[in-house]
Amino acid sequence: MKPTTTINYKTSWLVAEARGRSHITSVLQDIRERHMIQQCDVVELGSGIGTNLSIFAANNRVLGVEGMGEAVLESKARGVTAIQANLEESLALPSDSADWILCMDVLEHLMNPVACLDSAYRLLRNDGHLIVNVPNHFDWRGRMRLLRGSGIDSQGYFPESRIWAYPHVRFFQRATIEELLLSVGFTVEEDFSYRFNTFPKATLFSRIGAQNLLQALQIRWPDLFSAGYFLVCRKMNG
Repeated sequence: MKPTTTINYKTSWLVAEARGRSHITSVLQDIRERHMIQQCDVVELGSGIGTNLSIFAANNRVLGVEGMGEAVLESKARGVTAIQANLEESLALPSDSADWILCMDVLEHLMNPVACLDSAYRLLRNDGHLIVNVPNHFDWRGRMRLLRGSGIDSQGYFPESRIWAYPHVRFFQRATIEELLLSVGFTVEEDFSYRFNTFPKATLFSRIGAQNLLQALQIRWPDLFSAGYFLVCRKMNG
């Protein structure tokens, strides 16, 4: 498999941020339990150092597909099988070979995210599931920072990156990520974006038992109050 030649990420970043991804791994753990994901073939496209796949590794057959050779080696060192490949090209993996595919914080880095999703569709068995997460740069916090002159990195994800080398090249709204998924052949079944609420003073609202109000506001205006879009999708057959 040919490795990605236009990678705009670093393995050192993945290692540094691994401990700060509990908000992501917590949702993945809940999905694993809710759907009783056991004895399944689980593949991750853009698997990094294996942080996400490690959640499924104990009772499933897992495989990571990653563009950075150094990250593949780190994943293997952590006990998660991985291979190096270009996510924007056809993957030399058998069709209809996966029950679940993860694509977490990857699509925003790709010049051609459709190619990656096409691979996910081909690899999944009938009625297989795809878990996707992409960030929302332009919630209320990002909009305020833009007004103050933050530049495109409105959330401060990559403070050391120059604007001409900014790692994110695609920017999604809730409607547009669903539109992209639908165009490839996926339908959204579950939306866990409410777990990433950025409503002002959200902790205070939770203390007074107003979580349902916060969730209702986020559902009504996801682009304003969601830090990202975390979706469980099903492959539409035919």
